[in-house]
Amino acid sequence: MSSNAKPFLVIFILLVFGLLNAQILERPKCGFPPEHEDSARNWGYGYSDLLEDIELWQQSPFVSIDSIGSTVQGRAVWELIISENPSSDFYKRIYIHARTHPGEEESFWVADEIINYLIADTQEAAFIRSNTIFHIVPMHNPDGVELGYARENANGLDIESGWDDSILQPEVVALQNRFIELSFAPNPIKVALNMHSAYACKRYFVYHHENGTSDYFTDLEKQFISGVQFYYPDGFEDWNYYISWTNSTPDQYPESWWWFNYAEDVLALTYEDMNCSSAGNFDRTAEALIRGSLDFVGINIAKVENDVVVPDKFILNHNYPNPFNPSTSIDIELKKSSHVRLSISDLNGKEVRVITDQFLSQGINSFHWDSKDSRGRNVPAGVYFYQAKSNSIIQSKKMVLLK
Repeated sequence: MSSNAKPFLVIFILLVFGLLNAQILERPKCGFPPEHEDSARNWGYGYSDLLEDIELWQQSPFVSIDSIGSTVQGRAVWELIISENPSSDFYKRIYIHARTHPGEEESFWVADEIINYLIADTQEAAFIRSNTIFHIVPMHNPDGVELGYARENANGLDIESGWDDSILQPEVVALQNRFIELSFAPNPIKVALNMHSAYACKRYFVYHHENGTSDYFTDLEKQFISGVQFYYPDGFEDWNYYISWTNSTPDQYPESWWWFNYAEDVLALTYEDMNCSSAGNFDRTAEALIRGSLDFVGINIAKVENDVVVPDKFILNHNYPNPFNPSTSIDIELKKSSHVRLSISDLNGKEVRVITDQFLSQGINSFHWDSKDSRGRNVPAGVYFYQAKSNSIIQSKKMVLLK
């Protein structure tokens, strides 16, 4: 080989090695922004719009709003607290922050619909407010929004991947300090959702592999993601659509911080909405996220639903306990004696077990499921559905088996 060819060979080898390393490195959670993105400004919703909405949200007696910190350019990072009793030591606590990447404005629209749902004058919203404390930061990076930056704050830094920096950005400090403060509450945060929107034009969660977390945590992830998906089956991708942390735990993300400091005590996940022309259904997405979160923390909204809509023939009550291991009870309340078929199905709709298929007496009829299939074999942990059918009336509900 001539001496002139050697430099080109070295360059070629370095390029190939670099490409291989690029494949080994984990993909950024939100993908890469389109080339035209940096020409946008505010993406249709700016900081002044947020201030106007804050004025409206504050009119609700169940909303309190305060700043948890300020940005590089001195803008407030606003947090909403939505609850009937925000000082409760028993209410379940859920934290949501959105729009860390300014160009992913769909994350705000979902957060906005979550707020609308929680402050609505409905029995469901009242029930949620009387059992939970929701914390929502609708715009984590207002400087980036105003400057038209796709992913960065006013210092030109991606604060989504700067949670391990030696000098933290003020927006990161604001959230970290708030998380730490709430960790000392008698009822600390149980679910922490980091709202984004991906250019893959899909709705999905960033699932963390057991190599970067634990087997138990991955069970919790599957339970939560499948639970959200239950309320919008054709809207969300399956839990394994985007698997991250396959080699180890990265240290730069908010979820990394949560894992290193609180591990399995907090379910911290990134949610990616659709960042494309097909985006929409923000209200339905928001409702699924709320209901899935409520199920995960053990708030049974089905109680209020049964009070609102009472079937003519029977009431299928929510199983108890839920989640459960290894058995749970299911009650069916009949207004008059009738034939009832009660069955269990898995997440794919495959029937696992028939609990009863007979004539039942008027009143409350109780049944137990021992998490075994029709052949007496133990079924795996996961989301299951139980369905009761009497004449032409069919009711079904969701339950979660933990192991």
